[in-house]
Amino acid sequence: MKTPDTLLHNLITSPAGKQAADVVSERHDLVLLFDCAKSNPNGDPDTGNMPRVQPDSLKGLVTDVCLKRKIRNFFSLYSPHSLPTSLWVDAQDRQGYSVFIRENAVLQESMEAEDVAVDAERIFNAYTNPEKGKWKRPAKGKAADSEFIARAFRDALCARYVDLRAFGGVVSTEGPLKGSFYGQVRGPLQLTFAESLDKVLPLDATITRCAVASVKEQQQAATSEEEGANRTMGRKHGIDYGLYRCHIHFSPAFAAKTGFSYYDLDNFLFALQHMFDDDHAAGRHLRLVGLVDFEHQSSLGNAPAHKLFELVKVQGVVEQKDSRTVFKSSGSEFPRSLSDYCGGAPDGEMHVRAGKVLFGKNGEGVAVIRARRVVWEIPPAAPTSA
Repeated sequence: MKTPDTLLHNLITSPAGKQAADVVSERHDLVLLFDCAKSNPNGDPDTGNMPRVQPDSLKGLVTDVCLKRKIRNFFSLYSPHSLPTSLWVDAQDRQGYSVFIRENAVLQESMEAEDVAVDAERIFNAYTNPEKGKWKRPAKGKAADSEFIARAFRDALCARYVDLRAFGGVVSTEGPLKGSFYGQVRGPLQLTFAESLDKVLPLDATITRCAVASVKEQQQAATSEEEGANRTMGRKHGIDYGLYRCHIHFSPAFAAKTGFSYYDLDNFLFALQHMFDDDHAAGRHLRLVGLVDFEHQSSLGNAPAHKLFELVKVQGVVEQKDSRTVFKSSGSEFPRSLSDYCGGAPDGEMHVRAGKVLFGKNGEGVAVIRARRVVWEIPPAAPTSA
């Protein structure tokens, strides 16, 4: 796919002199906030699919791979032009935004696909290093014969698969990159675990099915004297409510290696906005309530990420009752809805002075960081009385 000359969603602003197809050269740090109500945000298979919980604080957890899966699912359903896959005109609409880690995929087959080999040969021929040698396509299951051929396959895979370009992956197991340094692809986008701001109240419901799965099971139920023997019992786990916070770090150094462009970053923010829209299920209801992007001026960053994250302040609306901290709305130790929280986040230009992040431009009229409130639905804090 030829990258368009302009951004599609305009959730970022390309720096002066940069095009949408250019590799992102500035550092970004993001704060992602989402909530979960009466459902299971991320079950743990080791505990019977119960919600993941920190054992000491009882705060809820959602893993980074869970969030990456939702982003991959979004790109599986929609093209970069936000069109459903059923409306894609041809294969060109998918090129560059295919998903590498997908259900039931055989990764070796994806790496050794004919179109990937064709792209790798084209990329290899474009290298100007006189020591690159001649192109030789690796045999099935065999590693590439030279460093340049391996590099060409890595670049071809990153150009075709958006999740490799964004998150990286290990593709040095079987196929052309087997045992190669270039098979250790480190992506520019790294997500942390999401943790709830407060402890969550686990829910555990017993459910029944009034039908049987087979004739054999029907016959066993008919001969049983137990009442309701034809019913199958099960359990459904969840939490009452939780507001989760995740941090995302973007490294332009790794973006240069995978070819992650401004067009990709714009689409990634769009995917974050909508990754929960088609993910609803009977036992899973997540909603994005906050997304803040801190764009630095330099590739190394103009302020430590933790100082920027401290500017995104969200807290519970609580009070003291019987020597306990409880939420005002319910008198409970557990939150019930988004209205139990308040907070704010910066939006605009910032500068750094004496190690402190300050709003606006500095005395020379320069701003080295720009904050964007892409999404913000958290209620503001009530004004305090004098």
